[in-house]
Formats: sequence, C-alpha cells, structure tokens
Amino acid sequence: MTNRLIINFSQETVEVLNKGNYSLCCFLASRSRNVSQFRPLCWSVTKNFLRSVMIEWEYRLSAYASTSEIIENQTIYIPQPETDRLMSRSTSRSSIGGTNYKIELKQRLLIQDFGAMSVDTNNDNSTVLIQNDSGTVYATGICIYSSNDGQYYGSCTFKTFGKQNIEVAPDNKAFLMFSDNNPQNNTVMLISQSPGILVDFDLMNDSRIVTFDVDKGWSSNEEAWGKQYPAGTNLQALLIS
Repeated sequence: MTNRLIINFSQETVEVLNKGNYSLCCFLASRSRNVSQFRPLCWSVTKNFLRSVMIEWEYRLSAYASTSEIIENQTIYIPQPETDRLMSRSTSRSSIGGTNYKIELKQRLLIQDFGAMSVDTNNDNSTVLIQNDSGTVYATGICIYSSNDGQYYGSCTFKTFGKQNIEVAPDNKAFLMFSDNNPQNNTVMLISQSPGILVDFDLMNDSRIVTFDVDKGWSSNEEAWGKQYPAGTNLQALLIS
C-alpha cells in the first residue's frame, strides 16, 4: 500500500519558500518499547517548491546499523539496503561504517562481533527486532521506502549498546514542518523548528491533502486527522508511541 501526502501552497507562499531557501521536512512516526532511546530522523526533504508537493511512501522496511554518533542536527550514515554482501566495515577508527538490510515485521536483524549481521525470523513480536549481540555500540533503527525516488530513508534511530535489543515498527502518522537549516535525509531532529502538522492515516484512508500558507500556517480543512503543533514541539515525544 502506498501512502500519499499532498501539500498545496498559494503562489505567494511558493515564492517566499523558494527565495528563503526553506526545506520541507517530513517525519514518519514509530512504535517502540525503547521510548527513552528513540530519536526521530528527517525522512524526506523537499527544497524546491511549486503550487503542490506530493510525498509518497510504502511500508517496505529495512533495518540498519551505523557507527555514526547520534547528535542533534547531524546526519546518520545509512547506506541503501543490501541483501547478499556483508556489512560495510570502517577501515579506521575515524571513518564511519554502516549496513542496511531489507526486513519485515516479525523478523530480526542480528548484530554480532566484527560487524557480522544477518536477518532471520527469530522474533515473536509484531515489530522489527534489532538484537545487538556484539560488544559494540551502534546507531540502529528502521528505514521506510520512498516511492518518490525509490530509496530507503531512516525514520528513527536508537543508540543500542552491546547485548541490548531494540523493538520498533512504523506508526501510520506523518509530521510536516519547515526548516531553514538545510537539513538532509537521515538528520537527527529533536525539536520542531517551526509550526507543523501531524497527519494521521488509517487503513481506509491512505491519502491526505493539507495546505500551507505563509500567513495562515497549516490547515487540514478542520479535519480531525490533522493536528497543528507550535514551533519548539518535542519531536521525540510526538513521533513515538
């Protein structure tokens, strides 16, 4: 199933956004038992605007491990998924390594010593299980497939220590906001930088339309599935359940 989110703008708003070099950030929500370790990632970034923007995704998943540090406004290195090759290992302590495997709910990504990783079905829960059996700390989480460009981007990241498990699954919600800090895909963002809107999808409605006006802000035409939030909102709390 493809989820579709359409954002409509006035012509004045388009001109302001493009002249101001603003970026539209889309976040996809998560479910997890590891709430305290959750950090949201900017999943989609739009930098050029016309009167309408369409963002599409499918809940095709991958699970990753990265040696990136989890730092606010910094990007997590997440390569595109691989199924046959071993993990891309760092060649020195100063470089960053990462790997990413396609995965499904009720499957497990097992991380072992020396960067060995595998995907199997040793998972009794309706989530993705990331099991770190190594003695190394990693940034881990899941990626979701973008129908716009055919790439997988991270929706969340967790700091997982050795011998620790992370359970995570996508939640059917998206949050939109603007940034003037030139964010990229897979950027850790903890606080909303401008007013935003949380859009709730359900099994019967996989397409939503919202509007943004530079003077009036966000609108879902008073539909209950769209809820506005002010700048400064804690995204860690908003995007996890």
